[in-house]
Amino acid sequence: MKSMERLDKILSNNGVGTRKTVRPLVWRGRVTVNGEVATNPDQKVDADRDVIAVDGEMLVVRRNICIMMNKPAGYVCSAKSGAHETVFDLLPPELPLSFLGGDLGMVGRLDVDTEGLLLFTSDGVLNHKLSSPKYRVPKIYLVTLRDAVSEKERARYESSLGKGIHIAAEGHEEAWDCLPAQIAWDTDDHVCRVTVHEGKFHEIKRMFAALQNEVVGLKRLQVGGVKLDENLKSGQVRELTPEEMNALFEQEAKSE
Repeated sequence: MKSMERLDKILSNNGVGTRKTVRPLVWRGRVTVNGEVATNPDQKVDADRDVIAVDGEMLVVRRNICIMMNKPAGYVCSAKSGAHETVFDLLPPELPLSFLGGDLGMVGRLDVDTEGLLLFTSDGVLNHKLSSPKYRVPKIYLVTLRDAVSEKERARYESSLGKGIHIAAEGHEEAWDCLPAQIAWDTDDHVCRVTVHEGKFHEIKRMFAALQNEVVGLKRLQVGGVKLDENLKSGQVRELTPEEMNALFEQEAKSE
């Protein structure tokens, strides 16, 4: 089955310009399809097979994109916010927010004070399978605690989280028993790494509150098989590599 799309949509979704600005390019004869000058912006084109060029330069058609961000604290995971800047304010202005596969959206969310790996994709199916609690995609966080945890107390933490600790209700969120989580300790008695498989509202903060401790620093390090790029500075973004994309799709396959 052919994937037919309007020419102006393909152009605008692949960084040539907005839908309004690309239409005059077609009218002026600057766009070709399979070597022939296009004259109608509404022309239907097979996005996967037809060769489109603008001013003689072939257009690489992208159906979807997936990027990672090293989210800084102080930014909310929302398209709009009155009190804080949003993570969308950190995206490059030249990056299209719509692709042939759909609009660019966040894979899950991080609290305003949480840092680290935040993924964006225009692939709605992939997004759902990576972010929905029912698919149990592992997510690893670096956790800094208010109170140091002794060797004796570590065993209690590991046992409680490993069994699936009970979480008290918070606001509109009901109480529930977490899926088993894994914890690994750092050399600092205040720091650990926790692997969760749900990603529910304030999950990690509420887990440690149930252990009578408090999370004072939280950074996401990994989602599925994709790790935060250590060379990516706070607030920076980059597209995922082919290897990282393969890791995401392997995770998607596991969740089916």
